[in-house]
Order: sequence, then structure tokens, then C-alpha cells
Amino acid sequence: MGIKTGNFKNIGSSYEEGSNAAVLSAIARSAEELTTGKGWPDGVNDLLEALGRATGVSRVWIFQTIEVTDTHITQNYTFEWASAPRYKQLGMPMFSMFTNKINRPEYRETVWSRQRGEWQKMVTNRIEPGWLRDTLEVQKIKSMLTISIMVEDQWWGTLGFDDCERAYDWSDEEIALLKTAGYLISNAVLRDRLSAKRRQFSILKQLTDSSVWEFDFKTGQIWCSPELLYSVPVPTDNIRFSLHKALHLIHPDDRRPLLAAARQYLQGNRKNVFRFDMRLFTDCGDLRWVELIGNLRSGEDGKPEQLAGILIDIRKRKREEQRLREEAVTDPLTGVTNRRLFEHRLQEYIDFSVSERTPFSLLFFDIDHFKKLNDTYGHPTGDKGLCHLTKVLEDQLRGDDLLARLGGDEFALILPKTDQRTATAIGERLIRTVESSPFEHDGKTHWLTISIGLAVSNGKLTTPARIIETADAALYEAKQRGRNRLAVLSGCDL
Repeated sequence: MGIKTGNFKNIGSSYEEGSNAAVLSAIARSAEELTTGKGWPDGVNDLLEALGRATGVSRVWIFQTIEVTDTHITQNYTFEWASAPRYKQLGMPMFSMFTNKINRPEYRETVWSRQRGEWQKMVTNRIEPGWLRDTLEVQKIKSMLTISIMVEDQWWGTLGFDDCERAYDWSDEEIALLKTAGYLISNAVLRDRLSAKRRQFSILKQLTDSSVWEFDFKTGQIWCSPELLYSVPVPTDNIRFSLHKALHLIHPDDRRPLLAAARQYLQGNRKNVFRFDMRLFTDCGDLRWVELIGNLRSGEDGKPEQLAGILIDIRKRKREEQRLREEAVTDPLTGVTNRRLFEHRLQEYIDFSVSERTPFSLLFFDIDHFKKLNDTYGHPTGDKGLCHLTKVLEDQLRGDDLLARLGGDEFALILPKTDQRTATAIGERLIRTVESSPFEHDGKTHWLTISIGLAVSNGKLTTPARIIETADAALYEAKQRGRNRLAVLSGCDL
């Protein structure tokens, strides 16, 4: 249909140069401005102007949602910035407290998407002919991006970007950045509801899991709002630190990299936005991952006067990054190393063995008659058996041994600095341990046995493919001899 929707909950870990840097700089500058006096609504007007100039669109606007029923939606055009008078729409009767029917499928889906807090991008010439395309063409809009403004989990309104000159397809990174502007606006609304008297300093401070900060080059003092530093509310919005004290709030491993990144930023292109991921200690000693985003202000002489911006809690992002890293190298069922990491580590062990002239051994093994277990009792029982096997094996392994699941019921075990005699003893011990360790599932007791093939490298030049082939052939030999045993081929010493 030409409409794409989506949702972002965190800013990405990196941004493109160019337009994205300009948008991020605009947000950082607005964060500073919103905390130094303007607030709602003047600060929002300035934010729209900054976003409009940074993105190069024709118009930036905010619709406030007044009422949504099963058949109608009422909205009000409350804010607008236009790059030229011909693009201005604020004040037109058609946009003043206007009501639309939502019986058309494409509009109804858009309203539902916005209620879920998602964004929508539209390129007019890609939309199928119909009401929505006609509406955009009447307004001479070639492309549009809209971002839901959510306040207390409710759809308060919509932040929109109209381009009347370009059929522009917004990138995911650009949308993620502009979603941050939506957060700024939603928290400005929330802060205005809570206390008109404190609007000047509270818009960004009520941004979920964020703080505002400022470093004064003349005094060497850092000011920060307390949200990310304190686990409970404190009766002040104005916490000041010396640079020395502030550095001690940062994890020791992050202090030097932060200072190095700051020096590089000050010596480089100061028009870009400074950003850095680091860990902060809270008042109760807990560590919290935050992303520091700042924009530099210089005096007339070009010397830096102030670096200010926002701190964003990125614990969810870091957990997701860690999860993705683990998934990339970990078998999701058993939790042991997967084939990808095994193949990488095997080459490392070969290189180490050759350079140090030390042996290492490779065991290939699988569960005897595993297909019969699955076919008879079902895959849940088979999965339980795989998890049981890995736990039994891990309890028997040494600290440097590497257990990997290669797929199905096939496993590999790398034994570093281990010759054939020791590897044989380890393999036979594992066979006996597995044989004597049943597992329970659905009220039934199941017994497993394994067959093992052994290959040994004594520091001679070899390849992963060759040692794997040797271990696999030995495993085949073990099965031919009746299973539940270990085999090592004659001349397997590589």
C-alpha cells in the first residue's frame, strides 16, 4: 500500500554521518534549551524548527488527539514549523479541531498503528490510488513521516514531517533519532500537566530514564539532573560535581576511554555531536549503562565554553546486544558453544598447538539411537535428553575444555594440552558417566549412551577439516563396533 509502520524503544548504538548527525545535534541543542528557560510550549516550537532545518523537510507539525471512537477521530493542529510561507497550514479552518471518519481501511490501520505508539512513513507516489493518496496530493505532500507521541501509555498526538519537494524514504536510523524527539515532546506534555511552575527545568527530566547534564569549561563544574544517579526521588533538580568527583561516578574501565573520546572530539569537528556509552554508579552502588550525548557551545573566540546534552538509560539496549552476542555463539537449546564458534576456536587451538608444540585432542560424539528416542517419546523428550547430556558432560569437564553442539545430537569436545592417552581416559569416563545417569521426563526414566570418536594433534601442522574428518571417521568406527564406546583410528596422530 506504500505505507510502512514500525516501533523503536531505544536509540541505536551508532548513527550515520551527515543528516543523522544534524538531527542528533538539533535534539541535543534543544535538550539544552528546554532546560534553561523556554519549556512548554515555546521550547517545543523551537524543537520543531531545529528538526525541520536539520532534516530539510517542508513542514514539521504536531496534531493533538482530542478523541477517538470506533468511527471518528477528532484532532487539533497545535504546533507547526514551515520552511516557507507557502507550506504553512496552521490556522486553516480545515485543521482547527477537525474530525475525520475512520471507516476507510488504510486510515483505520494508520490510526491503530499510532495508538500502538508506532511510526509511519509514506511516499505518495508509491501509495495505491485512493483516499489517502488523494489527500496527500491535495496538500502537495510527496513524502511524510509521522511519529506517535505517547503520554502515560496513551496516544496524545502525532509528530509529523511533510516533504513537499522530495519523495524521501526515511532510514531506520533517522526514524530512531526522530523518535527521541517524540519522547522529548511527550515528556514536555507530562511535565506541563504535573507542574506549570517547574516547566522551565522539568521537560527533559521527566523523559523516561534520562537526565540532563552540562559541563562548564570555565569552572570545571558539571551539573546534572538526578534521575539516573538516584534510585529514589531527591528534592533538587540541581546536582553539581567537580570533574574529579564526577569521574568517580563512572566505572573505572570507562574513565580513560571517556576522556580520550572527549579530547578527540574537542580536537576534531566540533559541529558533530559527542556521544559515548559508559557505566555509572548510582547512589546505592548499582551500575547503570547510559549513553552520553552532548553538543558543544563555543565563545566568539572559538574556545569551548559549555558541553551539554542528555544521558539516556541504555540498559535494555545493552541487554539486547549481549543477548544477540550470546545467540551468535551459543546453542539456544543447551546453552553450550554452537558450531560457528566451535569452528573459529578450533582454528585457534590448532594455531596454538603448532606454535607451542603442545598436543590437543578432539572428541566427536553423538547419542546412540537418538532418532528412536525422538520417534518413540517425542521431540520434547529428545530435547530434554540433549539438555541432560550437556549438563552431565559439563560437570565432568576441566576449565579449559570446550564443549560444542554441532547440530541435532552431534557434539564436539576440544581438550587442550591433552595427549591421546589422557583424552582416551577422559572419553571413557564420559561414556561411563552418561551411561549411569538417567533422566526423567513425563514420568518415565530414560537412559542414554554415547559413542565417541577421537582425533589427536601433537603440534604438527593440520587443518580444521582434516582433524574433524579424522574424529568423524573414528566416531563411525565406534558405532560399527557396537556403540557406547570410544574409537581412535590407527595413525590418527596428526
